[in-house]
Amino acid sequence: MKRIITLILLLVPMHVQGSGLKVSTPILYMDSEGPYAVLNVSWDNAWNNETNNDGVWLFFKSILEDGYRHISVLNEGHTTVAVFTDVNPELGFEAMSDGAGVYIYPAIPFRGSISATLRIALNPESFRGFNTRGASFLAYGIEMVSIPQGGFQIGSLDTTSLDYGAFYKPNGDGGFGGIVTIESESESFSVGSSGDVYYRAKGGYEGDQAGEVPNAFPKGVAPFIIMKYEPTEGQYADFLNSLSQAQKAERVIHNEDGYTELGGTIILKEGMFYSLIPNKPSMFMSWADAMAYADWAGLRPMTELEFTKAARGTSSPEEGDFPWGTNTKDQVQRFPNEKGKYVMLNGWEESDLTDENKKYFGASYYWVMDLAGSLWERVVSIGHEKGRSFMGSHGDGLLSANGTATNADWPIGDEESGGVGFRGGGFYGFDREYHEFNPFSPVSYRPYGGWHGTMRTHSYGARFVRSLE
Repeated sequence: MKRIITLILLLVPMHVQGSGLKVSTPILYMDSEGPYAVLNVSWDNAWNNETNNDGVWLFFKSILEDGYRHISVLNEGHTTVAVFTDVNPELGFEAMSDGAGVYIYPAIPFRGSISATLRIALNPESFRGFNTRGASFLAYGIEMVSIPQGGFQIGSLDTTSLDYGAFYKPNGDGGFGGIVTIESESESFSVGSSGDVYYRAKGGYEGDQAGEVPNAFPKGVAPFIIMKYEPTEGQYADFLNSLSQAQKAERVIHNEDGYTELGGTIILKEGMFYSLIPNKPSMFMSWADAMAYADWAGLRPMTELEFTKAARGTSSPEEGDFPWGTNTKDQVQRFPNEKGKYVMLNGWEESDLTDENKKYFGASYYWVMDLAGSLWERVVSIGHEKGRSFMGSHGDGLLSANGTATNADWPIGDEESGGVGFRGGGFYGFDREYHEFNPFSPVSYRPYGGWHGTMRTHSYGARFVRSLE
């Protein structure tokens, strides 16, 4: 007789995202076939076309009385058990060699809603010496967009952008020599007045202007997946609820000065964290908070080159171009409402998004949302030696005892250490005056491209990626 252990039978959906992502609490089976999870996953506005492909990054934890255990997935053996939509999207599964999680996506041309029951094979080593009884077994999902293999261009033909730290090809004496094409993932290149890439550091926030970007630095040519939206309050609350008391003490953000007044809605109630508006971007995440979340989720920070690739794709730069492909921000309809949740002012839904109207949604070449506006996107900078030493390692799902990321090549949270920059602009509130790069910043602008800025505040955010194998 097969022995079946079932933990938590209630199918409780986690917080929903902009496209209605729902992940049920999984049922854990442990029998002669090895451990596996059965769960329901659904989201709206899924798409797979010639340019754009979205999906969901899934990962698993066993939540203990004080802390969690990361549960690895196997590299194969994942299947779709049932589909609950009229059209079968034929889901694909891409598991990672480190077992941190699995990426699911529509594997054929598709546009519409996905609702399916999945069977995910788990690594038995994750349960060795671990008594599962009394532990909560949970699945977490993050909507992602697939960025394909291919070269792209950084910089702009608009020389105005040079005053905002834009990259360019130096002409030999540091002068403007044109835009730069990034064609190889594995080849190094130099930053400097006589190197391959240069920029002006007029404001002092753009970086050191000199150094070698090594072979292993993620350049955006190789395929990767990127979060479709910035981390939400609901996701951050779920993260906090999985941590030990010592880890939570370092990662709690709702007690920061001005948190509630400036729009934060995460609260602590009866020992659990909740967001009153779970779909809104999570404000007040420091760099250390963001990196802890990325490590916990099996993802990693993105580089400023990957930011450009996700924003611009293979399109040739226009003067002052934004991620949606035009050089004007006046047509954008996506703004926060009075509660801080991003909505379309013209009443459209994301199901209406097309390449022709993405300028209204503020969607990028690959339909990544809010790469300009919303919160400033913190990125790993090539304008600092500690940024250039980033090797692209992924989080393993496990944090240190005090709740910090454990990847040695990631820039750390110390404000003076360097390696972090900002791209995309940030929304400070309707009572602010706006200018050349706020709240929407052109793709090539990097006025704070080498400024570490690790503190908690309401307009600084992050977004995470994962290299595909």
